[in-house]
Amino acid sequence: MSSLNDLTAAYTLYQQETHIRTALDLIRQLHLAGKAEDAIDLALKWSERAQEPIARAQLAYYMSCLGMLAPAEAILQEVLPQVELDDDTYYQVRLELSIVKYCLGKFYEARQLQRPLHSSRWSEVWSRLGSHNRDNSWFLPYKDKVLYDQPVAGKTILITSEGGAGDLLHFFRYVKNLQQEGAAQIYCQVPAAMQSLIAHSRLPIVIVDHSFVGMDSCDIITGVFSLFTRYQKSPYFPSADEAYIGLVAHYVLPAGIQEKLAARGGGRRRIGLVWRSETRVRHEPFRSMDLQALAPLLASVDADFFSLQVGTLSEIEKQLLEQHHVVDLAPELRSFEDSAHVLEQLDLLLTIDSAPAHLAGARQRPVWLMLAQSCDYRWYDCQRFTPWYSSMRLYRQAALGDWGAVVAAISADLSS
Repeated sequence: MSSLNDLTAAYTLYQQETHIRTALDLIRQLHLAGKAEDAIDLALKWSERAQEPIARAQLAYYMSCLGMLAPAEAILQEVLPQVELDDDTYYQVRLELSIVKYCLGKFYEARQLQRPLHSSRWSEVWSRLGSHNRDNSWFLPYKDKVLYDQPVAGKTILITSEGGAGDLLHFFRYVKNLQQEGAAQIYCQVPAAMQSLIAHSRLPIVIVDHSFVGMDSCDIITGVFSLFTRYQKSPYFPSADEAYIGLVAHYVLPAGIQEKLAARGGGRRRIGLVWRSETRVRHEPFRSMDLQALAPLLASVDADFFSLQVGTLSEIEKQLLEQHHVVDLAPELRSFEDSAHVLEQLDLLLTIDSAPAHLAGARQRPVWLMLAQSCDYRWYDCQRFTPWYSSMRLYRQAALGDWGAVVAAISADLSS
């Protein structure tokens, strides 16, 4: 998040030295401060004035983050051939162009751009860009083990930690594809909070953590995003027609959660709530929402609401939960396995783009997803239906930062 001091400093410098570099910094600070309209206006102003390819590519990146997809696509397509001799820049521009095309619903064009970036050659570039001081010496011994087009039959595979918990839950669907191809053993790095869930999920994997030392003995190494481009050859297939994360029977939730759920057992609908993310990805601060935006819904919809919002709540959030009689389950949640079993007892999860959204989808539990106008590329340009999860409905902003129409639409649908 941008502080007021950072934004003020960027604005002052832009006034003193008006050029593309200070403009880019001001756009960035406006974006981080949640001032979408001002950031969009400034980006449009510089879209014709910026000339140098790298500066234009960076401007297009900020445009993409602000939901300005068509102009971002045009700039990136223009810049891509101009930077092809610089591997690092070419990789970043090509990846961003693929992201923009996914967001525009151009799945096949996007995949054609993104898929080769998971090859051994481009994985080396990726590892360099993501390493401290661009020192990727840790990766080079494993370069030839990167999964791309080679067969996996009889091979031992390591799925490395990549992205967040939601990404893992989303792409665990491809483990069955590796198994169907005949993989001999599949290891996967899984964060501690998710290990009990995956251990009981009936997925054919061996769980390891980040300290796993068996990379040398594995035949193939991959990340979940590479599995996405390997197996997802259309927006619709392969699809997850059934829940692909299993649960154990007779699981015992913490006593505090059981008591809170039992206290609201009057036959009304039970709706879970998640309104912000604890992570800081490119779509923040717009991916998350202020709990106050949900107040009209909480006040008008006849249902029992339960907060699954992890992390420290602000005093204002605590007051709003109390005011609208929302039961806070989060303090008693110990793991994703607890969350999954709570979802089994709710009628609906209402959430922003988050790991709980993917958990509900992977379990085929009803989930309504509140999407910012500029959101993760995997939601494509879908408005209500998503091919990822049959139990999910999308509610997407029309204007970046405006949750009012989204909340009104959900309130109407819940009341009808």
